[in-house]
Amino acid sequence: MIKKYLLFIFSLSFSLFACGQSFEGSWTGTLVLPTVKLPTVFEFTYDGQWKGTMQSPSQSMAKLPFSAIKADGDSIHVEVRSFGIKYSGKLSSDKQAITGQVQQGSMRAPLDFKKGPWKSYKRPQAINPPYSYDTVNVKIPNKEDAVVLAGTITRPKSGGKHPAVVLVTGSGPQDRNSTIYGHQSFKLIADYLTKRGIVVLRYDDRGVGQSTGIYTQATTSDFGKDALSALNYLSKQADVDPKKVGIIGHSEGGLIATILAGQRVPSLKFIVDLAGPAIAIDSLMVLQSEAVMKVQGKTMSAQDRALIKKNYEIVKSKLSAEEAFEALMANMQAVPGSQNVQFGDEIGVLVTPWYRHFMKIDPIPFIKKINIPVFAAFGGTDVQVIAAPNMESLTDNLPRNPKSIVKVYPGLNHLFQTSKTGSHLEYGDIEETFSPEVLKDMADWILDLDNRS
Repeated sequence: MIKKYLLFIFSLSFSLFACGQSFEGSWTGTLVLPTVKLPTVFEFTYDGQWKGTMQSPSQSMAKLPFSAIKADGDSIHVEVRSFGIKYSGKLSSDKQAITGQVQQGSMRAPLDFKKGPWKSYKRPQAINPPYSYDTVNVKIPNKEDAVVLAGTITRPKSGGKHPAVVLVTGSGPQDRNSTIYGHQSFKLIADYLTKRGIVVLRYDDRGVGQSTGIYTQATTSDFGKDALSALNYLSKQADVDPKKVGIIGHSEGGLIATILAGQRVPSLKFIVDLAGPAIAIDSLMVLQSEAVMKVQGKTMSAQDRALIKKNYEIVKSKLSAEEAFEALMANMQAVPGSQNVQFGDEIGVLVTPWYRHFMKIDPIPFIKKINIPVFAAFGGTDVQVIAAPNMESLTDNLPRNPKSIVKVYPGLNHLFQTSKTGSHLEYGDIEETFSPEVLKDMADWILDLDNRS
C-alpha cells in the first residue's frame, strides 16, 4: 500500500501578506515524491491585497484559500507554519514559469509551475448531482478517542429496511470519496450500491476534511475504532436492517474489516475485502517491493531482500524512534546516497507511529476466527497487495462458509482499474475509476446473501 507522503500539505490554509503583482493568474505544477506525483495548482489575484487558492486535483476538487504569502519582485515565499512547510519560488524572465522548492523540516523537493489553468482529468465515471436517492451529511462520534467523523449517508428513496455498508479507506489521509488523481471511487461505489437498494455511509478519515483528530498520530488500530464507530452509527439508522450491515474496506480498510470480523464485532454481519492484506504485513511489503521493482524493469537481489528484511526487523523492534532511525541509517550505509538529508527523511517515515504499528500486524489469526460471510476481491495486476499469496492465505485460513467468495480479477490493479502493468504510476493516467464488473459483483453478493446456502 502506497503511503501518501505529505498529502496533508495540500489540505491546509496559508497566511497572506501583500506584495507585487507579477504572480497573478493560475499556475500548475507537479510535486514528484518517491512513490507518488501530486499535481498542484496555485491561483492568485491582486486588488490592492493578495488573494488566492491552492488545489491538489489528485485528492480533491476543493480550492483552499491562501492565508500566508509574500512576494517581492520576481520572488515568492509561502508558509504553512503549523506543519513547518515552506515554498519559495522565482519567476522566469518571461513570467510564464515559477521555479522553486518545497520544504518540510529537513525534507526538500523541487516544485515548479507553469502559467496556465489546470487541465482537468477525464473521468467518465464521475458522479454528479442530481442524485436519484437521498443524501445527508452526518457527524459520527468516536467517544473512545474523542474524535468526530464527518460523513455522508446515501439512502434509497423507497421505504422499509435496507442492507447497509460502511466504506473504509486504504492507507494515507483520505476524504470520504477516497479521492486520488481525480478518481472518487467511494463516491462511485456509494452511488452504484444505493441505486441497487443499499444504504451507504462514507466518511473523511480522522484529521482529514471535516473530521476532527490528528491523522499523523493515528495507527491502524485507531482507524479501526473509527470504522467501528461508523458501523455502530449506521446500524442504528431507521431505514437500516441491523441484521444486514457490513463493511466494504479497500487495502488497509480491507485489513481493518478483516480484523473487526475476526474480533467478532456483534454489529458486523458481513465484509467486502477489496485488496486487503491477508498475509503478515512485513512479508507483504517485501513482495510489494519486489513487484514494484519488476514493473520498473529491475530485479530484487538476495542482498536487497536481506537489507529490506533487516529494515523491517528494526521497524518492528522495541527501539525508540530515535534509536530505530539510527539503526536504519546504519543498515542502509552501503547504499549509495543513503546518508544524505533527503534519504534520511524517507527513512524517517519508517519510524512513524502508523508505520511501526502497521508492520507488526499479522491478519491470519483474525482470518481464522471469522464466522460471517466474506467477499474478497484482488486485482490480477496489483503490485501493492499481490493477488496470489493473499488469495491463497484466505483460502487456507478462512473458515468454510458457503456464502463466502474469494475472487481474482485479471487485468485489474490495486484500485480495481483496468491496467497494463498494475504500476501505481498508471493510476492518474487511467480514465476508469473502478471496474463495473466488481461493482456489480459486490452488489449482487450483498443483496443475495439471504439466498446463499
